[in-house]
Amino acid sequence: MNVETVYKWRQQLVWGIGLIVVGVVVLLQRADLIDLDLRVSELWRYWPWLLVISGLTQVIPPTTPAYLLSGLWSFFFAGWWYVSFNRIWGWGFGDTWPALIVACGVGLLLRPLLENIFDAHKEQK
Repeated sequence: MNVETVYKWRQQLVWGIGLIVVGVVVLLQRADLIDLDLRVSELWRYWPWLLVISGLTQVIPPTTPAYLLSGLWSFFFAGWWYVSFNRIWGWGFGDTWPALIVACGVGLLLRPLLENIFDAHKEQK
């Protein structure tokens, strides 16, 4: 089975589990079994978690260097957006934009390193 097929199955599995969890939480809240403040007008603030789920599907093995870096980038971007938009620690977009440049540089450095590691791992098999 190739990595592409496994990736598609993994995507369906992770997104399916995510939808089940969200549905169960909303049902429990509606049944007054758990107390959550679920205001629809505030839910859009949490969209970066969709990026985290997407990144998770790319990072879970077996994967490729490109998928792994893309997943890590999704994690970083979601965290950066959440911190900047919600002004966590008082940091806004104007304060944190250089972190995007640093992340791009880290990605450029990691790609050849990860490709060598993945190639060496393939040779050992």
